[in-house]
Amino acid sequence: MAVSVNYATLQKAIADELGDRQDLMSPLSDSGLTDSPIKNAIQSAIAKHERESFYFNELNDVNLFNTVIGQELYTTADSALIATMSDLLAVHILIGGNRYILDRQPWQYIETVSVNPSVTGQPTDYAYLAESMRLYPIPNGVYPVTLTGTQRFAALVNDADSNAWTTDGYDLIRSEAKLLLARDVLHDPQIMAECKLAIYGDPSQPKDDGFLGALKGETARRGKGRIRSTSF
Repeated sequence: MAVSVNYATLQKAIADELGDRQDLMSPLSDSGLTDSPIKNAIQSAIAKHERESFYFNELNDVNLFNTVIGQELYTTADSALIATMSDLLAVHILIGGNRYILDRQPWQYIETVSVNPSVTGQPTDYAYLAESMRLYPIPNGVYPVTLTGTQRFAALVNDADSNAWTTDGYDLIRSEAKLLLARDVLHDPQIMAECKLAIYGDPSQPKDDGFLGALKGETARRGKGRIRSTSF
């Protein structure tokens, strides 16, 4: 069962587990930084793992936005998720009640084939660059678009903030943040070694997958299809 904590609780847990290092919850006096070492470590830990796909950051947002007749580029003005997806597995478009997967193309390909901006049609391809999605052909109608992939969550800022990284990913982020602090601030090889075992597991213990392996395993199990018996 996932724990339910907020940003402040996560910070306190890390300070406690490092030996009641409450001093790490405030900016170091000579650092010139506005955030504490613990906050910086948490943000870096999330930045490292948010590019990976887990059951809690996978997304299938149906009818996320609609195309606009004659509009080729789609940005955060159309949907904030366009800029926050760390991985796009599929882009679907609904045409005449039917769902079609758009073919992903290099940006240069669409740049080459989309010669006349006045020529429109039902989109069959898309490209992604600079947090923008480009459709080809340029839409000739209003079509709902669905994105499937891995999403980034809004950053933790206030003490009361929480998201999936402070619940389902709590153990992973807590351990990764402690590892970063041990490496970059405390310079403590022993804590580093302990955190690596917690994150990645103990190779000498086959059943010890660590927090990262456990999340990947649960993600894989949730995605499994189930075999059903048939009549033949």
